[in-house]
Amino acid sequence: MTGTRPAPGAEAGLLISDVGRIETAGAGDIVYVSGKEFVAAWRASACGACITTEELAGQAPSGCAVLIAEDPRAAFTSVASYFYPPGEPLDCSTPIAPDAAIGRNVRFAPGVVVGSKARIADNVSIGANSVIGPGVEIGADSAIGPNVTVFYALIGARVVLHPGVRIGQDGFGFAPTPQGLRKVPQLGRVIVHDDVEIGANTTVDRGAAADTVIGAGTKIDNLVQIGHNVVIGRGCVIVAQVGISGSCTLGDGVVLGGQVGLADHVKLADGAQVAAQSGLMRDVARGEVVMGSPARPIRQFWREIAALSRLTKRNKGP
Repeated sequence: MTGTRPAPGAEAGLLISDVGRIETAGAGDIVYVSGKEFVAAWRASACGACITTEELAGQAPSGCAVLIAEDPRAAFTSVASYFYPPGEPLDCSTPIAPDAAIGRNVRFAPGVVVGSKARIADNVSIGANSVIGPGVEIGADSAIGPNVTVFYALIGARVVLHPGVRIGQDGFGFAPTPQGLRKVPQLGRVIVHDDVEIGANTTVDRGAAADTVIGAGTKIDNLVQIGHNVVIGRGCVIVAQVGISGSCTLGDGVVLGGQVGLADHVKLADGAQVAAQSGLMRDVARGEVVMGSPARPIRQFWREIAALSRLTKRNKGP
């Protein structure tokens, strides 16, 4: 069913209770390792079991039961699907769930839906037709605009979500299999810290296994896409139409100009800046300013533009 086989000596009777991440997994968790770049983290992990390739099976830490698969990610997806089958749709028969915790002076516009066990603190306002999913928490003095959806999220105090914001929907995760693309269960949350403002029609995906995190005081413009497992530091500025791919990490005070695109797993250190319409495929050092596609140091970019301009003037045709 999962396309795996136990490695020699694997403990067949081991009880596994959950799927996990290499960095945080415990003895009852199963993880997967698909490449050599993850071996160091695997060897330091406390995971009980792991799905990996035959080539990497010998790198397992002591006490880890190994399952071998041709495609560990696809096999892990099958395992995760057994632990987390698709959930039931939100029950909207009662707009405000009776077991939701509602603070003082909370204001609901018409059409608001609040799910079971949600917690909404004092002085929160929620606009028309917005949906707050089960278990979501919203901190005091926050303002949620109309037509906003928030699922699988913890929202801090004094947060502003403008109209049409989507928080906590599934990240874009699919594993190729012989039967076609199979959805990877998305199991993380979105953590939005205090004093964050998120512009209209921006989307923030929930994490795949870890959480997606937006640091305190960060300001995000309209029409921004933030992928799963992204971690954004404090006081960042992200301008309209930016796309941040999964598992990127932004330090404190990072600035992304309009229409910047980040490839997955890119890391930007504190104070890094990326100029508008740049495409970033590499890490950026502390305080570095980059521009272009692919992005390079901004002085180098402008030198190249100047050199190209001189060449075109010198070689004018008839």
